[in-house]
Amino acid sequence: MMARAVTLLVLAAGTANAGPTTVTAEGGAETDTNVERVDTGPAIESERTTAPVIRLGARVDHRGKLSGGTYAVAASALARLVAGGDVPRESVTLLAGDARYIHALGARPVSAGLSFAGADALPVASDLGARTFRTAGANAILILRGEAAAGRTLTLTAGLRMFQYKPNPQFDWFGPAATARLDLPLWHTEEDESSLELSATFGFEARAYESAALASACAPDAEPSPDCFAATTQARHDRFQRASIDLTYTGPIVAAVGYLLTVIDSNSFGQSIVRHRIQAAATIGLPAKLIGSVLATLQIDQYFDGLLLQKDLQFQEFTSLDDVNRSSVQLRVARTLSDAWSAEARAALWRDFGSDTMFTSYRRELVYLGVVFSH
Repeated sequence: MMARAVTLLVLAAGTANAGPTTVTAEGGAETDTNVERVDTGPAIESERTTAPVIRLGARVDHRGKLSGGTYAVAASALARLVAGGDVPRESVTLLAGDARYIHALGARPVSAGLSFAGADALPVASDLGARTFRTAGANAILILRGEAAAGRTLTLTAGLRMFQYKPNPQFDWFGPAATARLDLPLWHTEEDESSLELSATFGFEARAYESAALASACAPDAEPSPDCFAATTQARHDRFQRASIDLTYTGPIVAAVGYLLTVIDSNSFGQSIVRHRIQAAATIGLPAKLIGSVLATLQIDQYFDGLLLQKDLQFQEFTSLDDVNRSSVQLRVARTLSDAWSAEARAALWRDFGSDTMFTSYRRELVYLGVVFSH
């Protein structure tokens, strides 16, 4: 439904002053050694399942001008179909769409606009797919630009966001959201067109849940345990705060390094967390017309109450089918076959490192080979 709505927006906007439209499609096969994304350990009755997976996806992007402003709309669909392992819940399709309209305010270096984005993960081979969700958000946008030569930009957004976790409604929430992002070019050289840019972001969400807040009913001298949790008469409320800083170098190679701090302060026992996430990425041209990319992530989680509850459900970002909030190393090699076609291979592994709760273990490896069409 969401993809159809965005497609209608594309067609309607196209009658104004249509701009470029880009169509991208991909398809391939992968092997996933933990297709259900489970933790294992002495106290957990679960085992990793290895299974082959088919991936099919497409995305349409369109830009243009309308009523003195600019717009951009996109719609996408991605299907992840598990072909073995007797895990039909893992076959899921994600439909997503977003639309954005920006209009300059007179001759001043200020622009304002609106944006909408949403996603809906749908089961394919079962009544209720694993980790299926629905999310949507709408924002007012204000963009402040510095002198053209400096290239500084401050983007402010404020709006509402909702999230629905289909397997368990106690994780559904709704509330206001706001972000501030500063983009600042540090230097640029004309000789080799290399540059260094800094971006900093701060975001805040006030999440009101459909479920009750939990309290610890354990004895004062007992170790915290889910066996002695008790529901309260208060509704659960979380303060979700995020701050990040990133440096990006563009030149003979493209490289980026960033740090993300996430703080979730909840009135529900066991649901507060501080997350530190460091990422480094690089893309470089290789022999035989190959392009190689590497992404490394180190993540450290700290739990305020010393007890971890529903790690995968509570602290997942839930914006794509591939989100895994763990430390990882991911490699990608691509080669252009023609003006429209390219082939790519990916490999990745995920682990838990440096978390407060090490009585569980998370291991996942993935290898993928596919083709991409872009026009």
